[in-house]
Amino acid sequence: MNRQNEHLVAAFAVALSEQREQARLTQEELADRADVSARFVSLLETGRRQPSLSALHAISAGLGIRMQDLVAEVERHLEHDEPRRTDRPEQA
Repeated sequence: MNRQNEHLVAAFAVALSEQREQARLTQEELADRADVSARFVSLLETGRRQPSLSALHAISAGLGIRMQDLVAEVERHLEHDEPRRTDRPEQA
């Protein structure tokens, strides 16, 4: 299992940034509401960190949305941006 999925981390970063801007919050304001550091929010938005479930819950609460809504946005970005997978192996 690939636990370091670059496309997933990038999709989360974009979705988080968009949701934060839609809520009209700065990174510092979101961090305060979520009880995390502004540096952590920055690292999430730049794709240099991935959230734990606890952090995902806190960030969602800080944004004033349900976790499932944030995850749905991540999935939307993932489906749009991830390269298409095929069932057939590539031929050399």
